[in-house]
Amino acid sequence: MKWKKWSELAADESYWRNHHEKGLLKAEYIKDYILQLWFEDEHDVSIYELDFYPLIEEENPGEILTALKDKKRFQRVKGDYTLIWLNPETGNDDENAIDIAPECIRFFCENYGRKIKGPGI
Repeated sequence: MKWKKWSELAADESYWRNHHEKGLLKAEYIKDYILQLWFEDEHDVSIYELDFYPLIEEENPGEILTALKDKKRFQRVKGDYTLIWLNPETGNDDENAIDIAPECIRFFCENYGRKIKGPGI
C-alpha cells in the first residue's frame, strides 16, 4: 500500500512541476531496518528515523529492493543526495548498487517516519 501511494504521487506530473528536492545529506544505520536520514531544507536540516521493515518485508518493493532483506547489505547504507546501498562485492556505486531518489525517501519519511528535527519541531 505504501509503495502504491508513492507510485501514484510519482506519476502525478502536476505535483512535480516547480518542485525542487535539495536532497539527502546523510544516512545512518541505527538498528534492525531503521535508518536515520538527514535532508537539506531551505534554511535548516530535517532529520527523520524511518523503519524500512514494512517497506521491504511486508510489501512487495520490487525485485531490486529484495536484496535489502539481507541485513548486512542493508547496514551498508550511504546518503549522498540519493539513498545508496553500494555493490557489496566492489563497494562501488555501480550497476549492482541500489539507490532510491531523495524525493521518494522524503515521501516515506514525511508519511511514515518519525521526525526528530526540522521545521515544526
